Amino acid sequence: MQPFCSTLKRETAGFFHNYKSIIFNKIFAAVEHSLIVSQEDKIVFTSDKHWLHPLFELEDFIAKEKIDPITLFLRDKIAGKAAACLIVRHGIKSCHIELLSERAIPVFRQHHINFTYDHLVEHIQCRTEDLITDRMSIDEAWLFLRKRAGRVQGLAVKIDKLSVNRGDKEIVKCLDLEVGRGEQLIIHGANGSGKTTLLKTILGLVKPVNGSIQIGDTIVGSAEWKKNRSQTGYVHQENIKNSFPISAGEVVEIGLSAKKFTSQELDYRVEIAMRRTGCFHLLNHSFHELSGGEKQRVSLARCLCQNAQVLLLDEPTSFLDSEGKEELLILLKELSQNEAPTILLVSHDFQWIERLEWIKRELKGGQLC
Repeated sequence: MQPFCSTLKRETAGFFHNYKSIIFNKIFAAVEHSLIVSQEDKIVFTSDKHWLHPLFELEDFIAKEKIDPITLFLRDKIAGKAAACLIVRHGIKSCHIELLSERAIPVFRQHHINFTYDHLVEHIQCRTEDLITDRMSIDEAWLFLRKRAGRVQGLAVKIDKLSVNRGDKEIVKCLDLEVGRGEQLIIHGANGSGKTTLLKTILGLVKPVNGSIQIGDTIVGSAEWKKNRSQTGYVHQENIKNSFPISAGEVVEIGLSAKKFTSQELDYRVEIAMRRTGCFHLLNHSFHELSGGEKQRVSLARCLCQNAQVLLLDEPTSFLDSEGKEELLILLKELSQNEAPTILLVSHDFQWIERLEWIKRELKGGQLC
């Protein structure tokens, strides 16, 4: 028989342990988190931010920790159609929403998400909720929302009343254009319409007669812009015939020529850029012996290596065969989703650019139609 004091001591300790757990749970429940994610009943992620930012932070967390999203349970305070698209994109299969929009339900059901909720409303008063259309795929919605959240590499480009001459002829006439961060624009038009001249003016290679070009917060031609010229990358028409001995890796390395790195850091950056564009296997190959599609990949790797936030592509399909065009199409779609730089592409290859499904404007008579 156990002594009375020992029994009392053990039972009292058990009581206080249970009481402490109850108090802890109540205190934790009182803490407001906009998003709580658990794995096997253990909380692994929380966020107190608003709008869709917690879900984007969760995306980073899942990637960093290499967690299988199927093992996670998500609890969100408010979720509409936009949030539902992100939850599906993350790969999460179970969630509880405190306030759920009816517009989110078809998204959850279509992708077999197990969901519960406390309160259901017809519509959440949020502009984003109205911009996610039924025709958007989950990936398209994710990219659209990512841009609205500012989670893109690109810089905004703003052109104001730009006029450019070529010789005595006015090629660009009082042109206005705005391209948002991480957005893509295709400018098409006939040969000689001024497409290449426009890109070279954005690069600062051609001086305009009137008007201004702003990239991010800097005006092209200003002292501040000159310090950051590498923010804009240019892929020209690949029609140069040259036997100068240079490897694909050395071409990519040109993107770092204005910066000082150790040889180890330089090699690392070149490798990462080439892997991102699928051309690392060409590292030691002669650049001038590559196919047109391979050269385009290497040139884009150079732009990424210099951390270009605006990409200017000048007739990128001009010297590509059908296979090369298909490879470039896939690569540009991947870049627009992963790196999300701002891209201005000029082309007269209308059949090919139709497949990109980007916004298109025609340069005609010096104006964008």
